[in-house]
Amino acid sequence: MISYEEALSTVLEHTKVIDTERVFINQVLGRVLAEDVLSDTDKPPFDNSAMDGYAVKYEDIKLASEEHPIKLKVVGELSAGEDKELLVERGTAVVIFTGAPIPQGADTVIPFEMVQKEGDHILIKHPLKAWSNIRRRGEETKQGELLLKKGTHIRPYEIGIMASVNKVLVSVYRKPKVAILATGDEIKDVGEVIEKPTQIRSSNSYVLISQVIKSGGEPHYLGIVKDNQEDIAKALAQMKDYDIFITTGGVSMGGKDYVQYLVKECGVDVKFHKVRIKPAKPILFGTYGEKGLFFGLPGNPVSCTMAFDLIVHPAMQKMSGRKDYAPKTFKATIKEDFSRKDAERREFVRSCVWFEEDKAYCSYSHKTQSHMLTSYIDMNAYMVVYEGIKEIKKDSLVDVILFP
Repeated sequence: MISYEEALSTVLEHTKVIDTERVFINQVLGRVLAEDVLSDTDKPPFDNSAMDGYAVKYEDIKLASEEHPIKLKVVGELSAGEDKELLVERGTAVVIFTGAPIPQGADTVIPFEMVQKEGDHILIKHPLKAWSNIRRRGEETKQGELLLKKGTHIRPYEIGIMASVNKVLVSVYRKPKVAILATGDEIKDVGEVIEKPTQIRSSNSYVLISQVIKSGGEPHYLGIVKDNQEDIAKALAQMKDYDIFITTGGVSMGGKDYVQYLVKECGVDVKFHKVRIKPAKPILFGTYGEKGLFFGLPGNPVSCTMAFDLIVHPAMQKMSGRKDYAPKTFKATIKEDFSRKDAERREFVRSCVWFEEDKAYCSYSHKTQSHMLTSYIDMNAYMVVYEGIKEIKKDSLVDVILFP
């Protein structure tokens, strides 16, 4: 068995960044930029008002006070989108609304609530600094300025920025095509009839489909194959059509665990089989073709789910162009004692992390066995229990990794 660090390093070392494609801006959420995005103009493109009020000259109002209010004549009105040529001369003001261009001669905007109206005049009793409440041309960005770097993970905010610079078609890294194949004589798919008490539902398939989507991939569910060498080999023969091929089951030490042998016959260069972690020890990883990645995940639900989060997810992130693909640990204070009998392997315990002021705290699920998928209920992180540690006392600091 190899360590978790060795396993993850090996996987990432053999993970190549996928090719790119150009898609419409409304299809880029969650993708990764494959190009830099520059500002097409100065932003704002012109001086404009930051609020509703009156455009005035600073020289007119700089000495305004309750005892000596300044009286100005209103000579016009400007709304957002208008391009009327109005001139603010000494002793005058223009009604202006948010987003409207600042009229020639004005250099300050007085909010409505700071002004007293008197017919077609206004009284100003409080001074403001020059250029108050005005958005200056180019104060946010200059034309040609780099806004978004290649490799940026695209959120709704980045989409808004791209829309603001009229980026209709965007170059992004393609979504990895991920095949998901479940194996096992005892497995029944959702909706199928359970014919005997020794049969179970294929929860792994649907967890993996969801994990692939959440990780930015395109899942292709190939269904369930029995523990039959011919059927498994036929399913594995489709491997070349996918960027990543995932199987669940068939990689342990049972007499019918054929996947670990058949993948080699299908051209997979196996890099490791078995990792010194708990659960998910029997993980198998290999490569095929120029960039293909094969993951043989264990059949136990927690083992399968955790192996994806800690091994497959980082690889998918790197393949998709992400820069921050490695799992990140941070410290939390455990709120109850933890103990275990076997300390040979590193254990990843399903946990709940929360924050109080500037400190992180965690508790853990007492369902620690690898078949108990319900151990994920109300949990949001893995608590890391390192090799050689059998007990952790309440209020000790532990390492935690948030779920992807």
